[in-house]
Amino acid sequence: MKIFSKILIANRGEIAVRIMRTCREMGIASVAVYSEFDRDALHVRLADQAVPIGGAQAKESYLNIEKIIAAARLTGADAIHPGYGFLAENAAFAAACEDAGIVFIGPRADVIRALGSKSEARKLTQEAGVPVVPTPAENEFPKLIKASLGGGGRGMRIVRNAAEFKEAFSAARGEAERAFGDGALLVEKYIEAARHVEIQIFGDHHGGVMHLFERDCSVQRRHQKIIEESPSPAVTPEIRNRMTDAAIALARKVGYTNAGTVEFLLAPSGDFYFIEVNTRIQVEHPVTEMVTALDLIRLQIEIEQGGKLPAEQPQQTGHAIEARLYAEDPANDFLPSTGTLHMWRPPQPSDGLRIDSGVNEQDEIGVYYDPLLAKVIAYADDRESAIRRLTYALRNFAAQGVQTNREFLIAMLESEEFKSGKAHTGFKLAVSTKVDEELDGLFCSVVRTYIERTEHARRRILPSIPPRFRNNPTPPPATKFAVGKREYQVGDSLGTIDTLSVGEDHVDALVKGVRHRFGICRRGADYYVRSSLGQQLVRRLPRFPEKTAGGQHQSANSPMPGQVLRILVAEGQQVKPGDGLIVLEAMKMEQTIKATIQGVVRAVLVKPAEVVAPGQMLVEIEAVEDANEHASSTAAKH
Repeated sequence: MKIFSKILIANRGEIAVRIMRTCREMGIASVAVYSEFDRDALHVRLADQAVPIGGAQAKESYLNIEKIIAAARLTGADAIHPGYGFLAENAAFAAACEDAGIVFIGPRADVIRALGSKSEARKLTQEAGVPVVPTPAENEFPKLIKASLGGGGRGMRIVRNAAEFKEAFSAARGEAERAFGDGALLVEKYIEAARHVEIQIFGDHHGGVMHLFERDCSVQRRHQKIIEESPSPAVTPEIRNRMTDAAIALARKVGYTNAGTVEFLLAPSGDFYFIEVNTRIQVEHPVTEMVTALDLIRLQIEIEQGGKLPAEQPQQTGHAIEARLYAEDPANDFLPSTGTLHMWRPPQPSDGLRIDSGVNEQDEIGVYYDPLLAKVIAYADDRESAIRRLTYALRNFAAQGVQTNREFLIAMLESEEFKSGKAHTGFKLAVSTKVDEELDGLFCSVVRTYIERTEHARRRILPSIPPRFRNNPTPPPATKFAVGKREYQVGDSLGTIDTLSVGEDHVDALVKGVRHRFGICRRGADYYVRSSLGQQLVRRLPRFPEKTAGGQHQSANSPMPGQVLRILVAEGQQVKPGDGLIVLEAMKMEQTIKATIQGVVRAVLVKPAEVVAPGQMLVEIEAVEDANEHASSTAAKH
C-alpha cells in the first residue's frame, strides 16, 4: 500500500479548505494553487505550500491543465485531488495526471469520459437495466434541455412550449460551451413534481463497490441545489433498496472506482429515472458524512493509496441537513452579489453543527467564481430537530457586506411545504419583499445612538459637555438614514431606545422590555447592524441632498457585477420592451439584459469581455416620443 506524503488540491474555496483538513489529520502535506484574484484567499494561507497559476479567469488558472501538472511536479506532490467543479470531471485532466505519474484522486479517465457524456451514460445505464428519463416527442412539452457534459445546473433550461425552444436551446448551448468547453445538449421529458434523489457510491481497486445511502436535493434554484438532506423524507425502505441496487449495478458495469454519485428523479408515483453520474465528490457530501460517521475525503485518499472499502455496509443513523449560503440576491432572481465581507461571524461549530467555508472577514467576493460562501450542516436524531438546529444556526450567522440568501434559506426551512417533506424540484418559495418599517426604524435609532456616543464623543473638545448639548432652543435636525431604497429620519422624539451601554462595536439596549445586543461594524457611511432580531445595512445619508441631473433618455443598467459576453444591439437600432440588449455572465451564470421601453438605442456603453459593476449603465435608449420629436425637428431644419 503506497502512502502519500503530499497532495496538490486543484481547486479553491471551501472544498480546498475541506480537503486540507483531512490531509492535515492524515499527516499529509497540502499544496494549494491560486489565481491572481485568490492571492490572499483562505485556502492559500492554510496550505503547506502554494503555487500561483495565472490570472483571475478560471480558464487562465484553475482550468489550465499544464500549469496545474507543472505545479505538482514543482512541489513534488504524489497525488492531485480535483475537488468539485473546474477540472474534477475532466477526463483529459485525469489522463494527464496518469501520464505525468501523478495519482488522480478520482475515477479512471476512461470512466469519467464514458459517464461524463450524458448521452453515453444514458446508454450504459439502459444496458445495466436502470430506467432512464423518456425522450419526448417533437411536440411534447414540457421538455428539459441540459448540457451533455458537466452539471451544476449550467446549460439547463425547462421549455414549456415550442415558442420558447429555439432561444432556450441557444442559451443552453452557449452556457455549456463556456462552462464545460462542449456545447452538446440532451433533451428529455421534464418530470413534473419530481424529487431529486442521489445515491453516494464508492468503488476500490480490488473490485469492491458499495453505496452510502441517499441524499434528497430537491430544493433548488436555477436548477442548482441549495438544501440537501439524508435520509430523504420521500424514500421508503423499498424505494431505497431499488435505488441503491440500481446505482450499484451501474457502478459494477463500468468498473467504477473512488467517489461518485448516481442521480435520479423520483416521480410522485414512486417510479425513479436515472439522470446522470457525477464522477467526483459532491458539494453536499457532508450530509452523508454526518449520517454515516465516515470521512469521505479520507476514504477517497485511502482508495488511491490501495486501500479497500469497509467489509460491512455502514449504517445510516439520525438525520442531517445542509444549507448553502450564497452571495446572491433572492429578490433579484438570485443574481450573484459581489463586494467585501465586512462582517463574517459563523456560529460556533458543535457535535450537531458543522460549518464548511473558504472565506474570512474582509475577503473580496468577485465575479469570477461560484458565489458559494459557506455550507451549514446540522445533525440530530430526527428530521424536525435537525431543521430546527439548522434554522437557529442560520439566524445566528452574521454575514454582511454582500447580499446573501440567508433569509431565504430560513424562510424555506420554516415553510410548511418543506417541513412536511413535500417540497419537490418544481417548488418555488415566493421571495418576500415585505418591509418591516418598525424594525428598520429600530436599527436606524441604534445607529444614531452609536454615532452620538462614539463618533461625536471623539470630536468633543470639552469632555464635560454632554453629547448633543445646545445653547439655543432650536431642536437639532433629524439624522437621515437609508435601509435599502427606503429613507428614515430619526430625531429626538422619534425612534428613541433605552440605551444600556455603547462600545466600539456594539450597542446594548432594551427593546420592549427585553435586552438586546446590536453588533455594529462601520465602513464609511455604511453601518452593518446585527442582532437576534435580524441583520441590516443602514446607510447614513448626507444632511443636504445632492443635486441630480435630469434627462430625457433612459438607460439599461447592469443588475449584477459581471462580464459582457455578447452585445445584441447597435446604435440607431429600434427596440421594444423584452428585446435583448446585452448578455452578461457572472459566477458561471448567464443573464440577458432586456429593454423595458420602446425607443432607439443612442449609445452602447460597454464592449465584449468588459467587466461591469452593479448599476453600471450598459445601453442608453431614447424613448419613442423623444425619438419622434428628434426626427421631426431634424426634418424641419432640412
